[in-house]
Amino acid sequence: MAYSSQSINDYVLPAVAQSENSSQLDTIIFCDFHQGSTPSATVPSQGGVIYSSTGNGGAITNNTQAHIEAFGITACSGVISLSTGTTSNATGFAAQLISTFTIPGFQTPSSGKISKYEAEVLLRTDSTIHGNSPTTNRGFYRFGFISATSGTPADGVYFEFLCDGTTTDTTWNIVFRKDNVQSRADTTVTVSASKTYRLYLCIEVNSSGTLTTTYNVRNVTDSSGASGTASPSLSSHYPTGTADFMGLVLTNSKITTTSTTARLIFVDYMGCRIRRELNREILLYS
Repeated sequence: MAYSSQSINDYVLPAVAQSENSSQLDTIIFCDFHQGSTPSATVPSQGGVIYSSTGNGGAITNNTQAHIEAFGITACSGVISLSTGTTSNATGFAAQLISTFTIPGFQTPSSGKISKYEAEVLLRTDSTIHGNSPTTNRGFYRFGFISATSGTPADGVYFEFLCDGTTTDTTWNIVFRKDNVQSRADTTVTVSASKTYRLYLCIEVNSSGTLTTTYNVRNVTDSSGASGTASPSLSSHYPTGTADFMGLVLTNSKITTTSTTARLIFVDYMGCRIRRELNREILLYS
């Protein structure tokens, strides 16, 4: 586990463990990217179920000394880089994700229980980030519960930094998206080059079907950030249907314009915790 996960300034999925309610079960997936070889679509990263996905020139590299040095002591273990690549196109991307999209929307539990979906990542921006000036820099970073590894997802709740010629983000936003309709909430935390960010996102659903989203965004480099709750403009923007399949996804992608300039983000760790009602017999917890 990375140094950051043990720091008094940071935390990794800090919710109460599954002992809170024996009729609910926590599933925890965490990866510190300490493996020595580049992951592929058929070989998971260290952690067992987190895979890479790249396309159109995008690339992922592991444990490059310069990337670890960029993090500094914040990352004392593995670091990967997600690159949009140098191929001349508008769609080069690299992503890390749970191997398949297996989360069927944010589900309402029975009386007295709470469904909880948490995601967290520690990442660092490169010396060049996405932007609309020049137009060849357009692209996005996304992290959270998402239904696609590239392009615009149909469903999800996730952090986004988007520069596509129409939207010109300067801060991390939270997107609520259902069936290709969305609303966004601004965290007010600026995205800048060569900064380390810890992003934490939590979606809770109570037995009445009420959804609550909380977040914590920390600029580790400058010891600043923001936390609070966020809401969509319409509750229908939450993907709650049983066919709204999502997964934990982190994506860095070009968009809109042709570019041969690679933009990178560096990742120390990523993980999620999913607390769902226990509807089958299991003896690991009794």
